[in-house]
Amino acid sequence: MYRNMKHKFFLLPLLLLSACSSGGFFASNSPLEVHSMGLDRAILRADCTTIVCTDGFANEGDIWMTDIPMDQIVDGNFETGKIIHLQLLWKPVAGKTPLVSTSTNLTIAYYIISNGVVGVYGGGGYCWPSGSPEKGMSLYIEDANLSLQKNNAGFIDLLSPASMTGKVNSISDRKIARQIANAASIISP
Repeated sequence: MYRNMKHKFFLLPLLLLSACSSGGFFASNSPLEVHSMGLDRAILRADCTTIVCTDGFANEGDIWMTDIPMDQIVDGNFETGKIIHLQLLWKPVAGKTPLVSTSTNLTIAYYIISNGVVGVYGGGGYCWPSGSPEKGMSLYIEDANLSLQKNNAGFIDLLSPASMTGKVNSISDRKIARQIANAASIISP
């Protein structure tokens, strides 16, 4: 019994050390955030109440996220909020695709609406996906790049250049994804 207990105490610190040094399970639960690399060093958390996924056209799936209440999304009656579109281009497969964070398998469109003025950040990066658009998807994003792509007059860019990192979990819902996508296309400058 003492011998088994000794092995458990020896393995526990080793397991924790390896998880911390490689990102392990601690990093995989971090929230989705955008970090400005500009002078202001602003941090924008993606605290979205609605996160859904759907199958994509010629890709591996789309995740749509928003903090705007769905009744306002449907009515088109909102002045402030954010809409995020994450498009998984391809899933990493050992021996067939690159498995390094310098590759790009994810595109991002991040809509920020402030008092009716819209700015759209775009970019891309690398993510580790799990799940499927039919059953729900999770993405762990590693330092994707973002910058302001288009905006209405009066929009003040506090983020560019920026990076996005963290994990997002979604549930499958084609109808809600389409409603959010329609709202994004209507407000886009």
